[in-house]
Amino acid sequence: MKFVIKSVETILITFVLVGVGFLGIAKSSPVYAVSLEELQAKIQTLLAQITALQTSLQSPSSPVQAQSQIANTSIPSSFQFVKTLQTGSRGTDVRYLQILLNKDTATRVTVPGSETEYFGKLTEAGVRQFQRKYESEILSPAGLSFPTGTVDSRTRAKLNTLLLSTRTEDSSLFTTTSAHATSQPVAPTITSSLSLPVKPVSFEDINTKTRKALVNIICTTAQGGSFSPLSGSGVIIDDRGIILTNAHVAEYFLLKDYLVPNLINCVIRTGEPARNAYKAKLMYISPLWVEENYMTIKEEAPSGTGEHDFALLLITNGINPNIPVPKEFPMVDIDSTDTTFKTLGDALVAAYPAGFFGGVTIQRDLYPMSSLVRTGKVFSFDGKTIDTFSIGGSPVAQHGSSGGGVISAQGKLIGLIVTSTDAETTSERDLHAITMSHILRSFKKDTGHDFSEMLSFNPLLTAKSFEEEVAPALTKLLEDTLSGEKP
Repeated sequence: MKFVIKSVETILITFVLVGVGFLGIAKSSPVYAVSLEELQAKIQTLLAQITALQTSLQSPSSPVQAQSQIANTSIPSSFQFVKTLQTGSRGTDVRYLQILLNKDTATRVTVPGSETEYFGKLTEAGVRQFQRKYESEILSPAGLSFPTGTVDSRTRAKLNTLLLSTRTEDSSLFTTTSAHATSQPVAPTITSSLSLPVKPVSFEDINTKTRKALVNIICTTAQGGSFSPLSGSGVIIDDRGIILTNAHVAEYFLLKDYLVPNLINCVIRTGEPARNAYKAKLMYISPLWVEENYMTIKEEAPSGTGEHDFALLLITNGINPNIPVPKEFPMVDIDSTDTTFKTLGDALVAAYPAGFFGGVTIQRDLYPMSSLVRTGKVFSFDGKTIDTFSIGGSPVAQHGSSGGGVISAQGKLIGLIVTSTDAETTSERDLHAITMSHILRSFKKDTGHDFSEMLSFNPLLTAKSFEEEVAPALTKLLEDTLSGEKP
C-alpha cells in the first residue's frame, strides 16, 4: 500500500507541475489564468492529504515496531555496493541487494519485505535477470553475452547508479543516519534533465589503468644455473584474476612436470620493477595453436603467424601467504567489434619488454613500458575477417612483449601483441597484434562455445576441467618433441 500511495503522490505532483509548465503558453487565454500562488497552495493541500493518509494506513502499533519496519525494508542513504557478491555470500549488502532487485518485477528475488542476508539461487537468478536487462552496460563492455550471476564491478556500478536515481524518485526506500526521522511534506522542485558532457578519456588515464592490469609472466627451471628465464606479458581481462596472454608464452605451464615434478616454475609478476606476486594455473590454451606449433618448442627464436596464438591463465593465490590476494583485480575491458580498424587511429601499447636484458636483469630490474602508436594495416587469415594488425615500431617492439595489450582510445583491449619483424632497432621493427575478434572466433571454432559464455562460468572449475580433459594430450605433444620422440 505504501508503494501505491507514493505513486499517487508522484502522479498528482506531476499533473500539477505540468500545469505550471504550460503557464507561459496559457497567459493569452483567461480560461487558463491560474496564479502560481494558487497552484502552490493546491500542491501543499494535496501533500498534506497524502501525508495524513499515509500516516493512517502505515502507523505501527509501537515505536519498536516502527524501528523494525524501517530497518528491514530500507537502505542507508549513504550506502553503496563495493563488495563482490556471489552464491554463498552473507551480510547486509546481500539484503540491500535484494531490496533493490525487488523494486523491479523483472528482477524480483522474493516478496518485498521478506529480504534476507543470504545470497542463494533465487538471488543469483535475480542478478542474472538484472544483468540481462542492462546488458549494454554490464555484459557488452566485457565481451559477455551471458549473465554471470555474480555482482562484479560492472554490475555494482549499475546498481549504484540505480541507487542514486532511486534516492531521488523514492526516498521511502532509504533511511538517514538520524535516530528520529520524521516525514514532512516538501514543496516539489523542478530539476533539469540535462547532464554535463562526458569528459573524454585521456591516454594518460588509459595508460595508468592499463599498467595496473598488466602482468609479467616469468618461467624458470628448478636447476637455475645459466638458464635464461622465459619472460612474457599478459593483461588481466576479468576482475577474478583471468589473464589473457599468448599461447607461445603459456605453453610452458604445460611442461611444469617435464622429467621431474615442478621442473618449471612460472609466476605472475606485477609492479615497477616487476616483482613476484601471484601463482597461476592454465585455464585455457588454444589446442589449434599447440597442434600446429608444438615442434617449435625446441627453437630458440620460433616464428609464427599469430593465428590461434592465445591462452588464459587464472591467478589462484599469492606468492606471500601474509599478503592477501585482492578480492578484485584491476582489469581492462575487451572490444571485439573491430570498429577501431575502420580508420587509422591512435592506440596505447603496453608490455614488459625484455629483449635487451640478460636473465639476472630480467628477474631483478624489469620494468613495464608503454607507448602511443598508430594502428596500421590489417591482415586476414581467410580473406574475410580482420585477424591481425600492424602497430609499427616502438620501444615495446622487443622479445618479452608477447602477450602485451593494445588499447584503443576508448580504453578497451583491441589486440594482443604476438609477432614482430626483425631489425636492429625497435623503431625499424613492425609489431603485430591479433585482434580480439580473432581470439573470440578461434575460441568458438575450437570449443563450440562463445568466449563470453566461458567467462560466465566458475573459472576454477573451467581450469580444472581443461587440466583434466584437454591439457594431458597437449602436454604429451610437447614432451615427446623435447624427448626426441615422434608424436
